[in-house]
Parts: sequence; C-alpha cells; structure tokens
Amino acid sequence: MTKGSIRLFQPAVMTGFRRGQRHQEQHTSLLKIKNVRTRADTEFYHGKRVAYVFKGKKTVGQVRSAQNPKLKSRTRVMWGRITRAHGNTGAVRAKFHPNLPAQAMGKKIRVYLYPSRI
Repeated sequence: MTKGSIRLFQPAVMTGFRRGQRHQEQHTSLLKIKNVRTRADTEFYHGKRVAYVFKGKKTVGQVRSAQNPKLKSRTRVMWGRITRAHGNTGAVRAKFHPNLPAQAMGKKIRVYLYPSRI
C-alpha cells in the first residue's frame, strides 16, 4: 500500500446558478465535476454531499477550542447536496444551505463520495 493520502472527494468547479434567459435562481448551483462528461456519468453522484471550503476574515474557535487555542482557524465550510443532472454534458445541480455566494463562481468545490448508494 502506498504511503500517500487517499482523497475522499472528487474536485468540481461552480459554474454558476440555475437560470433562464432573464432571471437566475440562487438556491440552485451548477457544478462541473472533473472527468464527468455525460448525463449517465452524473447518476453516480446523485445524493452525494458537496462542500465549499473557503477562508473567512477572522479566526473563530472550533470544537473544544477553549481547551486548545491552536484549534482556532479561518477556514469555513458550506455544505450542500447534489440533486440531479443539468443538461447532457455532465453538469449537475446542487443545493447548499445557506446558498452559495456569487464569489464562489469559478472556485473549487469538493464532491465527497458519501453517502454511498451501492
């Protein structure tokens, strides 16, 4: 077995929000997952958890940070779930809570490989 770490997520990019010709809906984000090219490929990812990891301005305490001040961090996470495919080229729709900000467009998203449906 190799000593390298095992990646538990597949990288993706947020391409924008679900929209029509004139209006967009911020409650549904569109993601392009790496190495996913067709609508059939997206079915494996339906229901999977997704995370937008970013840096905040201030350091905040994490769990048990009062006991260990080294646990304070600027890292934040917004969680969501892939709901369905979008189009025929491998894009997917995802809903986040709270909704993703517009600054997330073009940024990296992590698509975790759980929960498993196998």
